[in-house]
Amino acid sequence: MVTQAELAKILGITRTTVARALNGSKNIKIETKERVLKLANEMGYEKNYLGSSLAIKEKKTIVAIIVRSINEEYSKKLKSGLKDFQEEVKAYGIKIKVLEVDINDSEGQIELLKKSLEKKIHGLIIIPLDREKIIKILQPIKSDLKIVSIGKQLFEEDTYIDSKYEKSGRIAANVLSSVVGIDKKILVIDAGDDLISSKIYLKGVSEKLKELDRKFQGPIKIKKLLEDKNQILDYLSNDIEGVYINRYAPEVIEYLGEIGKDNYKFVTNGFNEKIRGLIENDKVVATVSEDFYNQGYIAGKKIFEALYKTSLKRSHEYQTKIDILFKESLD
Repeated sequence: MVTQAELAKILGITRTTVARALNGSKNIKIETKERVLKLANEMGYEKNYLGSSLAIKEKKTIVAIIVRSINEEYSKKLKSGLKDFQEEVKAYGIKIKVLEVDINDSEGQIELLKKSLEKKIHGLIIIPLDREKIIKILQPIKSDLKIVSIGKQLFEEDTYIDSKYEKSGRIAANVLSSVVGIDKKILVIDAGDDLISSKIYLKGVSEKLKELDRKFQGPIKIKKLLEDKNQILDYLSNDIEGVYINRYAPEVIEYLGEIGKDNYKFVTNGFNEKIRGLIENDKVVATVSEDFYNQGYIAGKKIFEALYKTSLKRSHEYQTKIDILFKESLD
């Protein structure tokens, strides 16, 4: 009987892509899905859910506590990846319960975690906001619970998905440096800490600009930037050509456009529909974004492996893919 791996080899794509196509994932190009389904039909492929009836006897419950931010694509893509993986292993009876908390509500996340642990769960996927408090809660029970953390590592022996935010910041700085004149300056704005990525982005940007020996001002810390966007005007001197903001870039760029001061070269991190529109309208040169869908998918996969593959080494670090999106590369 033909396998997914054999289908992937014939088509020159990954086995993961084949699995997504066979399970009806929406996060795959239509033409790719059609190629996979056509070949699978021609070769008589039949689904094999790793088919152990023993494994199906005990249902497994996994709780995924993710965060909701102003970048709506973040949680949307994470949930989509988790959902697609759950679909792939549905014969095992795995249930992934996804819970969301606002990115600014670290205490709310703690309460959500405590409430989730009141019931019997087999696995936990979490994007830790307050790392130290979460470690303190999980420490006494971690030997009885399979854990995957995203963005921040909790325990060395558990799986950690490294979002590579610092690297993304360094790439953003590199792109910005390449489009700003060598005799011009770059303004770097620190719009606050989202407890996940913004401070790490900023570190990567600043360090890379220093390595490149570029003239830049900042990072300039502006508190409550969304409430008082005109604060940025104090720093837009005539020698500034490029601008990087670690949070709320779309909102600031839209504001500058309204007052006729958006003729700067912006490069940012993250991706959502607002950023897409700004790139399409030449208001943003490019954005550097992590593959959030794959973070969710891999988190589900690693929890599954920890639960069902007894020979698996529990310690594992997965580094997310990073995309650089210009106008020409938008799909």
